[in-house]
Amino acid sequence: MIEHFISGIEAAVTVTNLVALSFGALLGIIVGIIPGIGPMVGMVVLLPFTFALPPAVALSLLLGVFCGGYYGGAVPAILLRTPGVPSSIFTSFDGFPLTQRGEAQLALSAALLGSFAGGVISVVILTFLAPALAHIAANFGPPEYFSAGLFAVTLVVMAYRKELGPGLLLLGLGFWLSTVGIDGPTLATRYCFGSMALRNGLHIVPVCLGLYGIGQTLILVEQQKILQTEHMSLTRRTLDFSKLLEALRYWRTLIRSGVIGTFVGLIPGPGSILASFMSYEAAKRFSKKPEEFGQGNPEGCLASEAGNNAVPAGAMIPLLTLGIPGDALSAVLLGVFIINGVYPGPLLLVKEPVLINTLYVSMFLINVVAFLMLAIWLRPFAMVVRIPSNLLAVNIMIISMVGIYAVNTRFFDAAVALVMGVLGYIFLKLRWPMVTLVMGIILGPILENRLRESLSLGDGNPLIFLSRPISLGLVLASLAVVVIPLLMERAKKKVNLH
Repeated sequence: MIEHFISGIEAAVTVTNLVALSFGALLGIIVGIIPGIGPMVGMVVLLPFTFALPPAVALSLLLGVFCGGYYGGAVPAILLRTPGVPSSIFTSFDGFPLTQRGEAQLALSAALLGSFAGGVISVVILTFLAPALAHIAANFGPPEYFSAGLFAVTLVVMAYRKELGPGLLLLGLGFWLSTVGIDGPTLATRYCFGSMALRNGLHIVPVCLGLYGIGQTLILVEQQKILQTEHMSLTRRTLDFSKLLEALRYWRTLIRSGVIGTFVGLIPGPGSILASFMSYEAAKRFSKKPEEFGQGNPEGCLASEAGNNAVPAGAMIPLLTLGIPGDALSAVLLGVFIINGVYPGPLLLVKEPVLINTLYVSMFLINVVAFLMLAIWLRPFAMVVRIPSNLLAVNIMIISMVGIYAVNTRFFDAAVALVMGVLGYIFLKLRWPMVTLVMGIILGPILENRLRESLSLGDGNPLIFLSRPISLGLVLASLAVVVIPLLMERAKKKVNLH
């Protein structure tokens, strides 16, 4: 155990890995700062270029973008009241009033400290919790994996139950797209329409690149978003480190928000917005002066950022132990694992202990690097929001298409990305939850193959899912996730009527 951890440290501090995670954190901060882009776009643009890298380096690069994006999102939220990433909207509630009072440095210090603490706390929880969950998952057979996949699908759908119709439609579309190609057990071609290229199926890389990368750039071109940056001012080029001590007074909020964010990240579906909201509301509830929240309280900035920055490490727990991604971002990471012949699951921590420990150390280093980058180059990073959206969109589009073609030198992949880009643009305009489509593509093969294996084990009897304790527990949990919110909403309506 200790020797694997030491080997992980040695692998994480190699020059190649440090350059990769630093570049990833840098790009993540930039795409996080620019409203409308976000870490997903940065990850899918870089994804094709990671295939030539060793698994640990490729994952460190993408994790740098994943984590760095949440660091950057707080900057425009505080200075311009325009969240760089959706979850930073709660940071703006107190950050922008502080900026208006001339205390932008205090707000930024609280946000950065919260980001760093949330990231570190979640990495510590990941390090200790993942092996325990992997031990439980070692008892999983096909019925348990199917039930776990069903639970993940249920959580995702219920997370977007306000858009239930579009969510289910996109989930079904994702399941259908996952069946395209040659079916492994039967060797039958499915939905290929006579195309040889489709026999290999639709790869997650061009699909994600199109939906998020190209789809978002089309939105940018259309909107030509111009931020009101003329009033944006910072008293100094770097962070005022003396303000960190003032923000450190809320250390209890830091710990509580980091824990909340980690466990929200662990659940497939909800994501960083719920983590940020729950952390903010918990801080407000436990505060001695809750009335100050929304008026310019640095504790609000700190809680919100600690919550959403704890999500990446939390999302890694089900990904590493079960091979089930919690959101579209971790689905991209799953693609990197599989492409490199590394299959996440309960045996991963046994088969690849050095890789896993390298990721733990890399995630800690990413938080250190992202914190230092923003602290030292605060004003230059803040000026990034002044880049014209049209110029940004064109560059993202070109890099995306070159990258996707370079992977397999196939124009087919580029065509898939373009088609998905148009679909992504339409779904973004309609405000449909695209994450359900991505989860459908990722979870479709897991559910289909495990269902086949389970029914084979049970001689075709579906009661096999109810005859095994873990599988039964997951099925009941899926039912509870559906029934409990509906009962709560019904009870709330009755109270309102009376």
